[in-house]
Amino acid sequence: MQWVRKDGNIMSKIKVAQIGCGGRNGAHFQKLSSFEDVDIVGFCDVLIERAEARANTYGSGKCYTDYVKMLDETQPEVVFIAVPPHVHGEIEPELIKRKIHFLVEKPMALDYAVAEKICDDAEAAGILTAVGFQDRYQSITQIMKDYITGKDVGLVTGSWIGGIPGVPWWRTFETSGGQIVEQNIHLFDQLRFIFGEPDSVYCAAGKGIVDPEAYGVPGYNVDDFSSAVMKFKCGMVANLFTACYIRPGSKVTNGITVYGKDFTVEYNLRHSLTITDTNGTRSYVRKDDQLITTAADGTVTTQPDTEQTGLQDRAFLDAIKTGDTSKILATYRDALKSLKLTMACNESAVSGNAVKL
Repeated sequence: MQWVRKDGNIMSKIKVAQIGCGGRNGAHFQKLSSFEDVDIVGFCDVLIERAEARANTYGSGKCYTDYVKMLDETQPEVVFIAVPPHVHGEIEPELIKRKIHFLVEKPMALDYAVAEKICDDAEAAGILTAVGFQDRYQSITQIMKDYITGKDVGLVTGSWIGGIPGVPWWRTFETSGGQIVEQNIHLFDQLRFIFGEPDSVYCAAGKGIVDPEAYGVPGYNVDDFSSAVMKFKCGMVANLFTACYIRPGSKVTNGITVYGKDFTVEYNLRHSLTITDTNGTRSYVRKDDQLITTAADGTVTTQPDTEQTGLQDRAFLDAIKTGDTSKILATYRDALKSLKLTMACNESAVSGNAVKL
């Protein structure tokens, strides 16, 4: 598929650059490097060796530690941004000024006003944006959403409980925003995607389990655990647990469980889905790029199941090339609502009061 660049030239490949060459942009890199219509022209990271390693794997592309220089010299049409949360706010205006489309990983900023201005300015500039809520693109998420829509649901419970990631910026509130904002925002977003908008949230949080020295996390100051109760406009009440104090010896299954009037839906985070109702129990398991479906009568079928990052990235690039944005499931404007919800959790945990949304 050919497309017309902003300079009027007809191109067969879209020029892409990456800002941040850590793990999450590594996932994007795996997908982007497999697309025949993509030319990755630049890699930028604060550690030049990481950018060079990415370029060496790809076989081409210039490497930088200065993203402004990269933008000027490589002139990409699209940029994928995956940097620590506190870094946002300076990169995006440079892209907007140059009318470069961008996909940014969550959370988009640690100051809501900064994120909102980025969104407003991007829309005013006529560029397309997307945010990395890739779980919306999962086959099992779509199955779950389609099944639940229109049904009576009273309670939902869920959890993202685990350990402390190794990157230093994650363990300090000033650079990550805490685990709810930086990590469990995925499940908060899943609830919005399936049930619509929340009306209010009350969150209680605590510390005291994680000993920074014993856990090997100097400077650690985020909450060890929290519980957020949300009342949704549809009437449903959800409770999401978040924790990062878990060590070997504990058993945790993360995801969400939906309790309907005559059904139960169990979503095992990024792995499987089980639906139980008056017709029996059926399950959907993701394994080796396949979706294995077991029907209520025990019949097993298998079909291809594309990893969600690839679906997300493909939908974004196709939207840029065709102008059809209908397959972008998480625009920056929509993602702002998930950011606001998680920030409201932090606000409630500090004040001790429920926050109206």
